[in-house]
Amino acid sequence: MKSYRFLIDVNLPKNFGFFNSNDFEFVIDINGKWPDKDIWEYARQNQLVIVTKDSDFYHRSLLNQDDVKVIYLKLGNLLLRDLHIYFIKNWDAIISHLDDSKMIIAYQTSIETIVL
Repeated sequence: MKSYRFLIDVNLPKNFGFFNSNDFEFVIDINGKWPDKDIWEYARQNQLVIVTKDSDFYHRSLLNQDDVKVIYLKLGNLLLRDLHIYFIKNWDAIISHLDDSKMIIAYQTSIETIVL
């Protein structure tokens, strides 16, 4: 599997232990006021996978032919503790689909992929 780096959208917590590594960049650290198109372009230029709860990136991914990959989290409102548990249990399964998927949709009980 290829090594990936991730761009964490502003709708996810920055001070979240799971994201505490060099594999993660945060939109809030770059420009928290960027519109989605600028986030998309930054991810494309820097070969980052967008991790988001924003459905706009779901639609953009379906319509766009760029090579930007998206992990779309449809988890509802989880406490930080529950979100951390979810990531510990499911992150490896989620990223295992990145090589052959354009988008991964993560639910609390399942993972869907949209293939390239």
